[in-house]
Amino acid sequence: MGILLRVLGSLGLCFCIRRAGFLLYESPQVRSILSRYVDTKSPEPDKRRSEYIYIKYHIYRESMRKLMQKQEDEKKWINVIINPIGKWWKAAKHSVAWRLLNIAQNGTQPERLKAVQQLVCMDHLKDWDFRHLAQICDARTAVSLARCGADTRWFMPVHRHGCIKHPKMLLSELHVMLNRLRPMSCVDHFFSKYFPEQDPIENIHEYMTQEQTIVLSTADTDLLKEIISFLHHISKDPQVSANIIKDGGLVHLMELRKIFSDDNETLSTLCKVLANISVVPNAVEHFFATGWIGVLADWQQCPDLRLQVISAKTMANLDHDDPNQCTYPPNVYPLHPRVRTRRKPKADIVFVHGLLGGVFITWRQRDKKQPTELGLYGKNAFYTSEADDVFLVGEQKRLNGGKQRKQPVPPQADAQTEAIKDPVLKASKKVEERRLNISDDATKEFVETLRNAAELESDWEVVHPDVPLNANENCAGDFSVSGNEWHNQDTSDEYTNCWPMEWLPDDYPDSRIIGIDYTSAVTEWSANFTKYCPCEKGQGHIDVRATTLLERIVASDVGNGRPIVWIGHSMGGLLTKLMLLKSVDSQEPKVQQLAKNTKGIVFLGTPHRGSPIAKWKQHMQMILSPSIEVKEMEENSPKLLEMHRRFMGCLHTFLRDVKVVSVAEGTPTMLTTFKFPLRIVTEESARIDFGDFYLMKDDHLSLSKPIYRQSFLYQRLLHVIHEAVRERSDPRNQDAQSQSVSSQEVVFTNIVAALLKGAKGLFESLPIVALRFST
Repeated sequence: MGILLRVLGSLGLCFCIRRAGFLLYESPQVRSILSRYVDTKSPEPDKRRSEYIYIKYHIYRESMRKLMQKQEDEKKWINVIINPIGKWWKAAKHSVAWRLLNIAQNGTQPERLKAVQQLVCMDHLKDWDFRHLAQICDARTAVSLARCGADTRWFMPVHRHGCIKHPKMLLSELHVMLNRLRPMSCVDHFFSKYFPEQDPIENIHEYMTQEQTIVLSTADTDLLKEIISFLHHISKDPQVSANIIKDGGLVHLMELRKIFSDDNETLSTLCKVLANISVVPNAVEHFFATGWIGVLADWQQCPDLRLQVISAKTMANLDHDDPNQCTYPPNVYPLHPRVRTRRKPKADIVFVHGLLGGVFITWRQRDKKQPTELGLYGKNAFYTSEADDVFLVGEQKRLNGGKQRKQPVPPQADAQTEAIKDPVLKASKKVEERRLNISDDATKEFVETLRNAAELESDWEVVHPDVPLNANENCAGDFSVSGNEWHNQDTSDEYTNCWPMEWLPDDYPDSRIIGIDYTSAVTEWSANFTKYCPCEKGQGHIDVRATTLLERIVASDVGNGRPIVWIGHSMGGLLTKLMLLKSVDSQEPKVQQLAKNTKGIVFLGTPHRGSPIAKWKQHMQMILSPSIEVKEMEENSPKLLEMHRRFMGCLHTFLRDVKVVSVAEGTPTMLTTFKFPLRIVTEESARIDFGDFYLMKDDHLSLSKPIYRQSFLYQRLLHVIHEAVRERSDPRNQDAQSQSVSSQEVVFTNIVAALLKGAKGLFESLPIVALRFST
């Protein structure tokens, strides 16, 4: 009995304790206290209980039926023969790819070139084949494949492809990298103006996935863009570029690419940073390790022309296995060829834009529907600038749909910067003919004959739509075309943002086409090349700029055994003249070959004696501070007149065999803001007493923008290039071109020409006789 009472007491006590514990746990105060000692975190994903995926029975039955049917088919006698052959063929194809890759990496240079060409043509490989081959591919072979247009699966994906570094973390790392470049005047100026000291970053995730929304403040976005532009400025120094590579700058640039993946203009500036860094020796290994080879190969196939050209320049600098390899320093851009070619170019065609111009601004095709007009504001297509400028040119009606912009946009266009509505500068649209859905062969052949027939007969003659208003005596050039050769393009939808890049390769595929690009301004307060480095304020002088461009053009191997044709628009013609004068006076054979191999010069609206627009500073000097370029282009400027006198002396002596074509504007340019026409370069200033001279009915902006391929302007340029190439290929001229003219002979010829100036007839042949006597 006593035992039973003790058991019942114990049970009652346990029940009371349990009830009290339950009540205490339910109270929030008690739960908060207990949570400190109890781990309430959910188990890790890898420790959770396995989850099973149940397949429906009819799906399982169907899959098993197909598997059994495949096994039965393999037992048939025909498959017994074919299957081993198919397996052998697959193994053979894989073996060929591996062997070719081994030759491309370890063979001689001719063997490597052939192996790469064969690898590019292999399109039967699977994705896993490409990934496996990409893992064993080296940097040199990867660059070769990229320059030959290989499949992008040949390249390893970017490290942390699906992750983006937090902008705050990236800014902190960029701050550390730039700080290591000190002491440097440019970096000190940039830190004092744009980059304050960074606060320590805590409790922030280093990487975010692409599914997460990345919110960038306006201040952070602007600062990152400023850093990219600043890196483009300082990376022109090879030593600075080497330090950027050493500090892991290529990894930071890759993170910037991920952040601005949808901003083609910022990506263009970023790609120019890569182009400057690619000049550093042995930089190809760093580009390959950081995944940039695959990105550049992808950009080479991008519809944006800017990314195509700049990425092609970067890859050309990295491709040291190219038999025609040459280095492209800053300001020099290869427009054609942009891929590796076997044949050496037969001629170099160099395009130099003018004031406020650009490669994809100055050399656009003219719009047939909207006239070109001079506005106050425009936007550069090739550079990123934060400052507004005046006297900027733009086809704003065409690009803005006839509506004016409410806010000004950044500048820089060749006394003709054009506002761009679409951030992508696309390539010209190739219009393909529609296929004939005709079953009857005879009818189909008849319709195709009618389609391919000329619009006019050969006895017709069509005058070019932009035929000159006037020309000098004995000028060359066809002003009309036969009817059977005329192709009416008035209704064509094709349009190009860079006709030297997309038209000339069709007519002269063996030529190398180079575009020179530089920054300029019309006011001191908007000169963006003085934005980051105050010590470069003197870069605006035409003499300093010509010296810099000459060094970089020579480094690009221009004119090495090839004829050169120069095309300069506006101030670009003045730079061309000054570079040739410096080439003639140089003692270095590599520099002197520029003038020696120059066979043609085309001046488009070049102010040889200055421009009257420069006098505007006298009336607006209280508002504007004219830039150095504008001051030096004053009408009848002593510096321009002296340079023109020296150049004319060279044309009659050292450059006497050069074909010169000068084109002047016959229509004033409309200033849309003030609604009155403006003559930028007069006929007297653009005229040169040597070669052919044409007065066009176009304005200053349209001189560099042919309306289509069969315009007089474009056809006359083709004629100059044809004469230069033909003269080079003429065996009668090869012996004369192989003889080098020493500097003493050049000086002697100039002295004789100066003494006999004004004489004609017999005296004109005297310098040639004196030159032959000296040799």
